[in-house]
Amino acid sequence: MDTNSHKAAISTRSRHIISLLSRLYVLIALSPIVSISSCHNHVENKAFDSAEALMETHPDSAMAILDTINTETLGLKAARARYALLMSMALDKNYIDIDSFEVLQPAIDYYLSKGTPDEKLRTYYYQGRIFQNQNDRNNALSTFAKAIDIAPQCTDSLVIARTYVMQACLYHDFHYFDSYTDNYLKAADTYKGLSRKDYELDCLLNALNGTIVLGDRLRADSILNLCNGFNELSNEQRYLLNDYILSYTIEFGSEDEIRTTLNNHVDSFELNTDAVMDVANAYNKVGDNDKARQLLNHVYESGVEYDTLKYMAISCVVYKDIGNYKEALSTYFDFNRMTDSIDALKFRQTLRSIEEKNQIELKAQADAVLKSRIIWGCIGGIIILTLGIFMLLLLVRSNKVKKDLALQKAKTTALENERLKSERDKKTLEAENLTHRVEQLENESESLKQLLESQEELPQEIRDVIRIRIEMLNSLLAGYITDNDQYIKPYDAWVRELTEDTDEFMNTNRQAFQVSHPRFIRYFEDHGLNIKEINYVCLYAIGLRGKEVGNYMKKRSHVNISSAIRKKLGIDKHETNIGIYVRKLLKEL
Repeated sequence: MDTNSHKAAISTRSRHIISLLSRLYVLIALSPIVSISSCHNHVENKAFDSAEALMETHPDSAMAILDTINTETLGLKAARARYALLMSMALDKNYIDIDSFEVLQPAIDYYLSKGTPDEKLRTYYYQGRIFQNQNDRNNALSTFAKAIDIAPQCTDSLVIARTYVMQACLYHDFHYFDSYTDNYLKAADTYKGLSRKDYELDCLLNALNGTIVLGDRLRADSILNLCNGFNELSNEQRYLLNDYILSYTIEFGSEDEIRTTLNNHVDSFELNTDAVMDVANAYNKVGDNDKARQLLNHVYESGVEYDTLKYMAISCVVYKDIGNYKEALSTYFDFNRMTDSIDALKFRQTLRSIEEKNQIELKAQADAVLKSRIIWGCIGGIIILTLGIFMLLLLVRSNKVKKDLALQKAKTTALENERLKSERDKKTLEAENLTHRVEQLENESESLKQLLESQEELPQEIRDVIRIRIEMLNSLLAGYITDNDQYIKPYDAWVRELTEDTDEFMNTNRQAFQVSHPRFIRYFEDHGLNIKEINYVCLYAIGLRGKEVGNYMKKRSHVNISSAIRKKLGIDKHETNIGIYVRKLLKEL
């Protein structure tokens, strides 16, 4: 490495070390701040947990804990949202009605988009309570409905039950007594699951009142049986039950049953205005209109707020029954005007609900269109991006293919040149081999001819074998010299004829070796090999391998023959290949 490169490497490592030290310094500097912040958050969360634990049983203590928290130090949105929700709960449970969203707004902003189902439920509930305090019953009812929509996902059954109660109160104000009754029954069922019998009974009493107003005796009987099953009733609950039993009897009972119920009723003037009017109605039903009038006057003069519609409905009948038709007619007209106003209010409420529903549907459609456009825009963008990437890949691939083709062409040219050179070398080698092979064949043929001429005492059988081999060599030699297949055909026919008879071929093959290599054959005879085993060895001598010998003999016993020969020759089966041994021996002898 030269001097400049060495200096550059040292400079790079120095900058890297300085960067690491700078980061470490920042972490060390920030660690106390992070530690203080973490400690502060821990204290806040502990205060929140304590306030939430005391909220149901000691709401005043919960508010006292929340008052100790400095809201200016609440940095995280989640912390501000939790404080806002807990403080709204504490205010409501301490009977401090607020008609502003100032306290709850952080919870609305955070929980309605990022909160858990229970956090959303509580936020909707207290948002609805504020709308109630503002006397905005429409928005209150809509908000409570949103809370009920997510109720199946929530675990806070107490807030769910209270939401049903608030909805029932609003339906009562709108004179929707079917929904009023249904919501109180749902609330009662939820309180029953929480084993809150006091709240359950309150809800059942209100539901009983709804069924009486609706004239639904079957449901009224069922609810009344449930109410009679409660053993522990507060004084207020007992008064309400007696009053509703009286209302039930007035609605569904006979005159004698009404009288009996009146006799068992508590002192009328100890009841609230609604109960007093129910007693007045009962006296009217049994014909004691003076007593009824007296009770109605008591309600009118008490200065306590009462149900005007109910008062006029009873007064109208009482005036008629005592013969004061003028007051009866006037009260009837007032009653009709009020019911018409209520019907108009219900119509406006229904119309507003329809409009709100329509607005919600329109907003949902607009959101769907916007979402669809966004989705299709994203899909279009992805398609364009994909096409761009695809085209880029095609371009890269095209360049790569061109490069590969150029390299392949160069390699092909090199290989072709190498092949041509190899073929020239091969032809040269083949020519040399052919010359050498022709020379060998000529020598072999000449040797056999000399053998026949010099060995006149050879048996005729041996002479025939040699003569046939000389003819075979002559045919093969003529084929090599002239490159004419016609000369080789007699050779091929002789080979097929000779090798088809396995035993005959093996005998003649041995006889040929006995003449041309007598010491080779004598070596095996000296080691005790019989003719069959010498025939087997001579197959290896002509160049066959073990598998080829077995295939030619078509006998499985050749393995046993091989083992016997090895044993007689003293060759270990792991020492050497028998074919190599035989061919080596042939050259040496």
